[in-house]
Amino acid sequence: MKDRRLRVGYVGAAFGTYYADEHDQYGRAVGGLRRLADEMDFDLIAVDTGVQEVEQARQAAARMSSERVDFLLIQAAACASGELLEPLAGAAPRIGLWATPEPVLEGSIQLHSLVSVNHYASIIRRYLRDRRIPFKWFLGHIDEPDMDRRLRVTIRALQGIKTMASARIGWIGGVSPGFYNMLFDEAKLEERFGTRIGRHSIAEVVALARAVDERSADSVVQTAADLAVEVTAPRIGMDRNARIYLALKRLIEAEGYDALAVQCWPTFQDDFQAAPCMAYSLLGSEDGLAVSCEGDVPGAVSMLLMNSMSPIHGSSTLLDLTALDHEADAALLWHCGVTPRHFGGDNGIRWVDHVTLGRKSDVRYGVSGDLRFAPQQTTIAYTGDDFSEMFIAAAEVVETGRAGFDGTRGWFSKFRLAGEPIEMLDLVNTLVVGGHEHHYAVAQGDLSSELSEVAAWLGMRTTRPLPMRDHLQIDGLNR
Repeated sequence: MKDRRLRVGYVGAAFGTYYADEHDQYGRAVGGLRRLADEMDFDLIAVDTGVQEVEQARQAAARMSSERVDFLLIQAAACASGELLEPLAGAAPRIGLWATPEPVLEGSIQLHSLVSVNHYASIIRRYLRDRRIPFKWFLGHIDEPDMDRRLRVTIRALQGIKTMASARIGWIGGVSPGFYNMLFDEAKLEERFGTRIGRHSIAEVVALARAVDERSADSVVQTAADLAVEVTAPRIGMDRNARIYLALKRLIEAEGYDALAVQCWPTFQDDFQAAPCMAYSLLGSEDGLAVSCEGDVPGAVSMLLMNSMSPIHGSSTLLDLTALDHEADAALLWHCGVTPRHFGGDNGIRWVDHVTLGRKSDVRYGVSGDLRFAPQQTTIAYTGDDFSEMFIAAAEVVETGRAGFDGTRGWFSKFRLAGEPIEMLDLVNTLVVGGHEHHYAVAQGDLSSELSEVAAWLGMRTTRPLPMRDHLQIDGLNR
């Protein structure tokens, strides 16, 4: 079984001449962390009493190491010796340095906690620099909003990292023809994230689909119809998508896959006379499984990462940047019908003939989803072909008065890149000049802080703005 449950450790350190015990520093911290562990579903390994001596620090470090802690919070419950840090800093792959505010701001100093976090950070950066110990610092009590917000970001980011470290993605059929920019470095994917790839052919999926019994396929067709506000796609297209849906589910269960990257054209049309958009949409909405179309593995990685950190049920989606509405200051992100239905809110999904394939012939491939996204906060991300850089943007889906193109789509506006607002054309310039892959993984809600933290822990760059200019721009040379 995959061990994906995050394990967080806590050790509080202090000189006995300060007042950590009197101000219940340890009890307050451990009690709050236990409540958070129950809520956010992680394991807490805590030392309930304060560490004052080096031997105590060594014993605490040995316990954290034996418990395979993923993240160790070292709280300066009061001013603490620098000698305590070295054994504790080696007890987990990632460290949190935690300061708390002073209970009074005059008279005899009670805790002197912040100075020890400053001290410990300096030791890590200078004295222990060769060990390259990653750390994040915190300030506040566990039940205070600023501390709570920053710690939740870290917990979600580390849960995402841990999920990816044992994840498997099924790559079916390779990339669609000519999509050379979706090719990726598998060794670097495993090195950066730990994620592994399994390969399959479209023929394997088609064989599974043909073997699905009629009753099972009919049941999925009925479920899909019940979920939609309208069905205009032909019955044969619905049946074939139901079979593909069940075939992919069986492959996922047999292989233990966490996500799929599946070529959706042209092989499915050649071998099974079907466009599988509805199947992908259902896997995302009803099973919460990330399925990237056109064989896009970095897209699947990006989708799975966001799914693993999001509290929202259902999968993220994969879209193209398709059109700009300058009057509304909005960009249309679209794909031909694969997005899970929950992106639409009260806007119900329709199952229609495929919106691009077969439209200049008498062939009907079906089935696309037709869905307008509801206004909402979103995150747009992509890990890239060598997994050294992550694109992270926040945006809002807005109403513009225009429906957008048939398919699954939304108008996106109020973009933020690198945590700062960015003009729409500057964002497009950043993407085009930088040669960004033409797919974008989109999740509901704002996960930009969590993704930025994932990138920092894993040593990835994040995409920086490149404002549009009238002269030729070459990324990294002429801005």
